Amino acid sequence: MRRDVVDVDLENFRLLPAACLAAVFWEVAEDSRDIDPFFEKEQWFSSILLDWGRCGMLVVERGRALAFAEYAPAVLFPRLARYPASAATSADAVYLAYCFVEEGHRGRGLGRELVRAVARDVAERGFRFLEAIGDREWDGNWVLPASFLWANGFAVVRDDPRYPLLRLDLDDVGEPAKAFGRAAAELPAVK
Repeated sequence: MRRDVVDVDLENFRLLPAACLAAVFWEVAEDSRDIDPFFEKEQWFSSILLDWGRCGMLVVERGRALAFAEYAPAVLFPRLARYPASAATSADAVYLAYCFVEEGHRGRGLGRELVRAVARDVAERGFRFLEAIGDREWDGNWVLPASFLWANGFAVVRDDPRYPLLRLDLDDVGEPAKAFGRAAAELPAVK
């Protein structure tokens, strides 16, 4: 079966997985019952597409989105300020906010495929790093699992007991074996 990685635009925005259409964890500073998450997400995307350009990718198979990634400069994600390690974000970096794979499609390499596609896009646009806050105790929340980031070549740049800032050096994107080997060496010991 053929699957494609495509940029999110206002035409295919509604293809985002339902959980992602309803998630505005990174796009708004505070949780509020008074907001319409779909409206907020669409407004955020529309604004970022106009001001900065591409900021999302989908893995699509037979017209259905199986996975989604969202990224932009860190200053465009207000919730990031809640995480102390985020103070170390680089001006030469783009922040990976979401990398979501639909239930039933996980473990097939779709997340890795998205990270690689985002990394290539960001590198082609002149950025040196892709960064993300990782959650060492991931429980299904919207902060990416640190183990997923490590497995994709990210390394800790500012540590935190639970939420470290991790970075993928885009010079290594062309050499994934080098990046993955470095990340494996930095994985915490299993107890």
